[in-house]
Amino acid sequence: MLVLSTVSAQSQSTVNHQSLYWIRYHNHLYFSPAFYWNNEVDNRRFFHPDVQNQLIIHSHLHLKKKKWDFGTGLTLSWIYSQVPEQGYDQAVNEVRAVVEASHELAFKKFSFQNRVRLDHRFFQEDLDKSVFEESFYVLRFRYRAQLTIPLKSNELNETVMGIRIADEIMLNHTENTFDQNRIYATFEFRISKGMKIETGYIYIYQQRIGLDEFFKRHVARLTLFHRISLH
Repeated sequence: MLVLSTVSAQSQSTVNHQSLYWIRYHNHLYFSPAFYWNNEVDNRRFFHPDVQNQLIIHSHLHLKKKKWDFGTGLTLSWIYSQVPEQGYDQAVNEVRAVVEASHELAFKKFSFQNRVRLDHRFFQEDLDKSVFEESFYVLRFRYRAQLTIPLKSNELNETVMGIRIADEIMLNHTENTFDQNRIYATFEFRISKGMKIETGYIYIYQQRIGLDEFFKRHVARLTLFHRISLH
């Protein structure tokens, strides 16, 4: 069975209450106003004990078309401990092919975004073999509804400070259908022309793949957004 589930639940419907912090760097490299390359590094750790949870890297190409944004790319993930008190011996690798589409509706004082994403997830099934040699496949469907509210803008009508509120549901095609639900509340402020800092809170309710074990996670996240324009 999948190595991701090697730590078995001690009882039926085990619920783990956990607190984590995520620190990430998010880069947008614009080749034109409509075409950009998104790269992201996200380091995820538990607060107590201070144990590594996950390291994840995203690299996606995006094309904007009026109110639409289409993206595709690859995600690499190293999954360490899911229960920090039990630690880990070795990280489990995941390779994920991603396709997504998002649509934005702009109103006078806020905007509303819908995003649909498909994650083609390949998990390393045997720690002695590469994920490319032997893997366990899960197709995950994700839908996110997001509200963005500017609080302050500059003379060019660019947002200097703002908040985002979002809810995202994720479903699997196999094992347990429900994967997780994430609720976001974040605040961002612009520190220079091409850089923003975001701080926020994420509540995650998640089921482990193939197990009757759940997580209730409280996450503090800090993000540095970096935009580079080549046009």
